[in-house]
Amino acid sequence: GRRTLMLLGLGGMVASYVGVAVAQHIHAASPDQKWTSPLSVATTLIFIVSFAIGPGSIPWLIVAEIFTSDSRGKASSLCVGANWICNLTVCITYKYLDNALKPNTFFLYTGVCLFFFAFTLLFVPETRKKPVEQICREIKEQSLKCPPTVF
Repeated sequence: GRRTLMLLGLGGMVASYVGVAVAQHIHAASPDQKWTSPLSVATTLIFIVSFAIGPGSIPWLIVAEIFTSDSRGKASSLCVGANWICNLTVCITYKYLDNALKPNTFFLYTGVCLFFFAFTLLFVPETRKKPVEQICREIKEQSLKCPPTVF
């Protein structure tokens, strides 16, 4: 299902971020280690595939499935706007984060991906082959289980 693909994609992104972070960390400590460059390239390719499988495509599908038809247009606009703001934030802040945290920048990104993996695991319902009413009911039931500060 879509939730499984999202978790798979986020898991692959976490693994690839760890690979890039370890490669950068080892290269910073010992620049003569030539194997860190191929590791960085390989894990970057894994990241691209993982992103395409999960966070790159699933949000576009799940927005259409999780909202009723009367609110779908506004909700989709908000979600797409949030997506682009997050992309812009990563692009703008990477240089500064890299200068401040190098060689540990990608460990920060790993933490962010782990947070969203846990969030997806705990709060995002499976939407495949379910009517909107059932999805809304499941979200409402899930929100009743959480402390009021979460929702």
